[in-house]
Parts: sequence; C-alpha cells; structure tokens
Amino acid sequence: MSELLYSYEDMLNNLQMLCRRYRPLAQSRTIALTGDGRAIVLLTLGNPHARKHLLIQASIHGREYVNSLLAMKQAEAFLAGYPCSLYCGISYRKLLNSVCFHILPMVNPDGVAISQQGPRAIRNAALRQNLCAACPGISSGQRTDFWKRWKANASGVDLNRNFSAGWQEYQGASLPGPEKYKGPFPASEPETRAILAAARGIPVCCVISLHSSGNLIYWDYGSRGKLHDQETALARMLSRVSDYPAVSVRNASADAAGCSDYFVRVRKIPAVTIENGAGLAPVGLEEFGALWAANRKLLPALARFYL
Repeated sequence: MSELLYSYEDMLNNLQMLCRRYRPLAQSRTIALTGDGRAIVLLTLGNPHARKHLLIQASIHGREYVNSLLAMKQAEAFLAGYPCSLYCGISYRKLLNSVCFHILPMVNPDGVAISQQGPRAIRNAALRQNLCAACPGISSGQRTDFWKRWKANASGVDLNRNFSAGWQEYQGASLPGPEKYKGPFPASEPETRAILAAARGIPVCCVISLHSSGNLIYWDYGSRGKLHDQETALARMLSRVSDYPAVSVRNASADAAGCSDYFVRVRKIPAVTIENGAGLAPVGLEEFGALWAANRKLLPALARFYL
C-alpha cells in the first residue's frame, strides 16, 4: 500500500492559500490549542449571516487523516466553482450565498502527527513519556504499525468516545492508549471542546463527521419524530450523492459517546457519520481517487439540500 501523508503543516498551508485567494468567502481562525500546542482551526465558507449553518468535522481520529485532505479539497473545489459552476441547475454563487459551512478539517492534529511520525512528533516531554508508556509489550518490530494505527489524542483519549451522550454507559478501555479510552469525564479534552465551541451560538442545521473506513454512512442515532425524519432525509440524500449505503446505527455494533450521538441526542440536530475508504486506516494513496469521486459534490449537495 502506498502511503498518503497529509500533515498538519500541509493543512495549515492549504488554509492560508484558500483564505488569501477566496476572502471573504473563506475565512479561518484558531478556536483551541491541543495538549501539544497545535492549533485547531475552524474554516468558514459562505455567508456568515445565512439562516442555515452546517458543521463538518474531520480527523477526530488520528489515523483517519485522509479526511482532512478530502475536506480541504472539497472546500477548494466549491470555492473555485463560485463564479460560474452549477449543481443541479443552481449556481455555486447562490448556494454559497445562502448557507454557511463551518469546517474543522483536522480536529486531532496531535493524533495525526502521532500516526504519521510516532511519539517523536509530540514536543511536550511529559506527554511523549506517557505515550511511550502506552505500548508495553509491543516489540520494536511492531511499533511502527502500532503508531500508524493510533486514533486517540496525545493524552491517549479517544475523542469520539469523549462526548456526553452515552459516556456513562460506555466502558471501552480502562487506561489511556491508542483507542477506546473515553477520558476522565465528558468533554475533558480541548479537541472535544473545540467541536462544541464551533457549534455554539449559531443555528446549526446538521453535523457531518468524516471518518474512515467502510465506504458507508452511519445514521439513526436514537432520534424520534421530526428529528428522525430530518436525519433520514439527510442520510438518504448523502447516500444518493456518494453511492455509499446508509446504515442504521441501531442495527450496527457502533460504540456510544461519539460526536454524532451527542448532536442528535443532546442538541437535537441531525447528524451523520461518513466512513471513507475500503481498507484499514490509514487509507492508502491508491484509494484517494475513488474517495474523491464519491465525495467531490458533498458541499454543493448539502447546500442545495438546505437551500
């Protein structure tokens, strides 16, 4: 498998280019710092005064950084099409002027750095020492694969198990490590709080979480009534656009305390999880063409859906 490495530094460079080229349609700001001092950056696209605001988060799991590249490429394609492109007969100009996207392209940059470089990527000595203590019994020959598969942040907390919905009931891992440790309490981590902050004070109409892998869409996080109808319509639309099957979480063995669980069950906002990639994460370079083909119209499709 050929490696596809899209780093935190790559993302920052791309963000700078987008905001310079497409301002004021594209703007970015730091909303939090990770435990190792990396910026968690929020990119906004479109009309900040729109009635409909959409939140998209990617790479909450370190090894799933292909989704950061996808999110940035989606934003660039949408912005580049603003002058003259159409989606289903509606101009990109009208779509971008009618909604506002709030995109967190790399929620867990410390985890991404660990997956790509191992513990040497972490500059804080105490965090780095704790990371090295998280792999007892792993032989030196196995450690490269161990770090590549890292999902958690630099404190060993699985951020997608760190939300309040179902947190108490979820068991997972008992100690910090590469995955499934939910943290000492809900929203204990700056990365989790950054997602919550990004949705605060704006009329969010949906939340999209980009993950890997499976090439499918998870939905149906326990909603009822009108909210369930909204969530169903959103999942079906995304399934048509991407050609990914929509899979009910009620019928799947999905863990609780995740981002989508929280927004549906606590905030009463429709939310879905899009799982990109057929193989194990990190997703290889040879898969990116298919991922882009499935995801390239995601932003205009969402904008049209909420027009």
